[in-house]
Amino acid sequence: MRRRAARIRFRAMTLLEVVIAVSLIAVLMGALFTFYWQSLEVRNQVARIADRTEIARQVLGRLAAELRGCVGKESFGFPLEQRLVGDRRSITFLTTTLPEEHQYQFYSEFDQLPPGQHDLRELKYELWIDPNKKTEDNEPVVGGIVRTEKRTLNQSLIDETDPLQIRHDLWSHELGYLEFRYFDGAAWRWTWELTQGNPLPHLIQITVGFDSITQAELDGKDQDTYPIELFPLGDDLPHPDRYAMIVRIPAADQFFSNTLQRVGQDMGEQFGVEEAY
Repeated sequence: MRRRAARIRFRAMTLLEVVIAVSLIAVLMGALFTFYWQSLEVRNQVARIADRTEIARQVLGRLAAELRGCVGKESFGFPLEQRLVGDRRSITFLTTTLPEEHQYQFYSEFDQLPPGQHDLRELKYELWIDPNKKTEDNEPVVGGIVRTEKRTLNQSLIDETDPLQIRHDLWSHELGYLEFRYFDGAAWRWTWELTQGNPLPHLIQITVGFDSITQAELDGKDQDTYPIELFPLGDDLPHPDRYAMIVRIPAADQFFSNTLQRVGQDMGEQFGVEEAY
């Protein structure tokens, strides 16, 4: 007796099952691509924050190192226009520097020696703000931090085209905010300028930011909502784009004589007296 060949029947998929299967595949692929897209976005944000942190760290570190080299002597043996003068958006000071590499070279008696260089440098930091242009929102156009270095001191004639005498550098055009605050041993201040005694504050806080400064901040209107007396408690506003560092000045007067001078200046301004010490 001949066995009947077994028949295998394959059941076809209905249209509804095909639609459900395609929908599930689309959902899974969408979730997979969303995961990779979010991972890429997080990676880009982390890289952007890391780049910004590195730029701010380098700028703050360089500025802090030069501020720590400030000279607090009352006289230098030759006339100086200023020693450490600063406001909220700029600072000018004298600092000491190490000899450069070419100054360690040995010369014979027949060689022509290079001109001597002073061991003091006059430095100035400020924001570069276009005086002629505004943004569409009528805000200032900021191009970064400008560092001005004057290497030749105690000379009546200065050639501004000579880079060995005056040098202008644009630091990090990405930065659009700069602020200085000065601590005299008793209180924080927006400005600093002493004409007698040790001219250095005890602490200087430097703040840099990547979002451009606004016209209200440039005009000091933010001091109404966040006066200097409340510092350093903060204004309770998040500033994720800003980075700050407090620098201690080693050459500042440890007997707080500059505090007495500041108090005397404040009393003189209050009572209309030019000097009161």
